Amino acid sequence: MPAHFVVIEHEGTVIGCGGYTSDGELVLGTIRPDLRGQGLGRFLLLARLREVAKLPGVSYARLCAPAEFISFYAKQGFKPAGSGGHMQLRLNVCP
Repeated sequence: MPAHFVVIEHEGTVIGCGGYTSDGELVLGTIRPDLRGQGLGRFLLLARLREVAKLPGVSYARLCAPAEFISFYAKQGFKPAGSGGHMQLRLNVCP
């Protein structure tokens, strides 16, 4: 399924990016390793969730997180959904 991407750049250099599909799956979220721990990952996640929440008929955001990032997504409200790092977050959208 094709994905849309959000890109974070600073002074013309890409420092992070992440995608989402039209059915609410988050894909390929990453921040440049030397810039992690500054809130950029959360900023990128929230930007993608804002876009996913606008999609018609989508009430959950889903992703498959590598083991080292499961705790990050859990802190953001994602819950395990099956095995293999699959997680989801119910989206509450205000009209």
